[in-house]
Formats: sequence, structure tokens, C-alpha cells
Amino acid sequence: MTGQSLAALLAALAIVLPLAAVAQHAGEGNNVLACEGAFAKDSNHAKLVAAFGKSSVSIIDVEGAGGVKAKASVIYPDESRRRVEVLWHDDNTRSRPATIKVGFRSHWRAVRGLHIGTELAEVEKINGKPFKLRGFDWEYGGRVSSWEGGALAKLNGGCEFRLSFDAWADAPEAERDKVSGNKEFLSTDPNMRASKPTVSEIILSYPQ
Repeated sequence: MTGQSLAALLAALAIVLPLAAVAQHAGEGNNVLACEGAFAKDSNHAKLVAAFGKSSVSIIDVEGAGGVKAKASVIYPDESRRRVEVLWHDDNTRSRPATIKVGFRSHWRAVRGLHIGTELAEVEKINGKPFKLRGFDWEYGGRVSSWEGGALAKLNGGCEFRLSFDAWADAPEAERDKVSGNKEFLSTDPNMRASKPTVSEIILSYPQ
């Protein structure tokens, strides 16, 4: 290959590769979970179908509070990166969202770009102050219990915003044990920091 041909190839790659990255981002990373639109307080199953398409929304059993199975409207049920579970206050009409949840591997994003895998310190920075979360290794382990009046305490649209965290898989066992169980801990707790938690669930909820 001549020097001129190589230069032409590199120039072409410089254009194509960024475009491919943009296309992938548009397909997987531009979904925003917010208390508006299809996820607004007055939403229902029909509005989800209108927003995402009939073939993309199913009514299936999911794990509800206390591990009890519950019927939910699930968007993209077979795609972990796009899956969203919506439980309703009114099961008969499938209206008035109770909780809207995304979890492991999800590419949905929330306020200020928060996403699955965001580190504890970054969430604290976005909140503008330390917050409280529950200890690990039980049903509600790692879930935020109070934003302590920070920026994430109140979102537009009237919903409550919660995150759940998982400790780093290789977190020091002694430190993790000290921040486990049904107790509250500040995000600044040294043992919590040592456990290197990252966001594992994003949850929007509307009070009854």
C-alpha cells in the first residue's frame, strides 16, 4: 500500500469510526428515565404502547415487594439493556404508575446522566451533599433511604427518585460486613466508601 493510499484509508476511518460510535450511542444510550412523557404520573399501559410500540410492551409477572410476584407492564422484556418494569397503583386499568424500575446492564439514564454503574462519590457530588443508604445483603440492601435534602430529593413531575447500590465484588470483607444489614449509613461512611458501591438499580415511584 502506498503512502497516499494509507493516508486516504486513515482519513476514511477517522470519519467512519466516530459515526459508528454515535450510532451505537443513539441506539442504546439516549433513553432517559424521567417523571414525564410515557413515565408521567398520569401514564397508563396504553400510553406505553403508544410510545414504544405494541410489540415492545408486554404484561408479565415480575418480582414485587417482599419477593411476591406482581403483574407489570414491561418495556423491551427480552432486552436487558432496554428493559423497564412498570408496576401500577390500579392493576385493573393498568394506570397510575407505582414504580418504574431499570436494573442490571440497563442503558437507561436518569437525571444528570446517572446510570447503572455510577460510583457512590459521583452520586454524592450530583446530590450536592452526603445522603443515607441502607446496608447491603438483604432485600432492600444498598437502597437510598434519604437524600438528606440534596438536589436529588425532589424531581420535576412529582415522583420520588431512588437508587440502589451494589458493593464492589472484591470489596474488603471486613469493611463490607460493617455496612451490611437493615441499618442506615451515610454515603461518607469510611466502610461504605471502602466497599466501592456502584448504582445497580434506578427507581422512580409515585406515592399512592
